[in-house]
Amino acid sequence: MSHTDESKQLGRLIYHRWMSTMKFTLDMEETKFETGRNDPRFKFFKKMLMANTYENMRGLLKELEGWGVLNETDTPEDVKDGYKETDSGGSGYLNSEDFDAWLADD
Repeated sequence: MSHTDESKQLGRLIYHRWMSTMKFTLDMEETKFETGRNDPRFKFFKKMLMANTYENMRGLLKELEGWGVLNETDTPEDVKDGYKETDSGGSGYLNSEDFDAWLADD
């Protein structure tokens, strides 16, 4: 596995953008309820959104691994565990050598 500039790590980029979108969605949904995050309806919405987001993100990253674009990191990481100060950013995936070579040709 090759390590490129963090800004070119596809798993990191997907993970951080998807998590930012989820946070924005939660922040917007919170405003609908007088008691905000304490409202049981918001808590249910948050639980379902997070579960769906994590499941779909894992599936996408796994699919990209199957295409030979990404490889799992040597250290176990899961998208549910939050941001990490690693090359993968917490996604659990790094670019494959072939994908890095393709990026370098660009």
